[in-house]
Amino acid sequence: MKLVSVSRRRARGMSIVELSIVMAILASLSSIAIPGILGGIQRRGVDGASRRLAEDIRLAQSSAITRGMQVRLVAFDQTGTAPNSGYTTDPTRANQYRIEMRAGATATWPTLADSPASNANVLTHWKDLGGSYRGVNVTAGNTVAFNSQGFLTGSGTPLNITVTMAGPGGTKSVQTNPIGKATIL
Repeated sequence: MKLVSVSRRRARGMSIVELSIVMAILASLSSIAIPGILGGIQRRGVDGASRRLAEDIRLAQSSAITRGMQVRLVAFDQTGTAPNSGYTTDPTRANQYRIEMRAGATATWPTLADSPASNANVLTHWKDLGGSYRGVNVTAGNTVAFNSQGFLTGSGTPLNITVTMAGPGGTKSVQTNPIGKATIL
């Protein structure tokens, strides 16, 4: 008697059971990974806005030293208020900031309507943190002013000036100490 080998061809592909198992594994991994990815994207908005603001505070300090003039960064909060700036509340400037300068303590600062094209003492255009970094609001605006040596001005006592931002990914503050160092908290 001769044995005949019967070869079975196995069908290529997946069965319904195998497909269901793969789908269950993918669903489990997605439920773990997607919130982390979305949270990271949201945190990047606040992180990016705080880094940009800290860099521009350093630019203001550097400009004060190199130009030998008083330079300030004026940051409006989400309601359009910029404390210590001398500007009135302006809702059209909510979440915006710019860098401006003046020749000395008795000279006037540029007006809100001035631009780099209309006034040489306006160093930057208005930068919109809320528009550039989705969901970010400046919850506490402020005015960071430097003298010609790069130190903070505005008070006889040492002070820290803080601008705080908040968004879906959390809250960050940029604090400037008396010698002008901008730190992200």
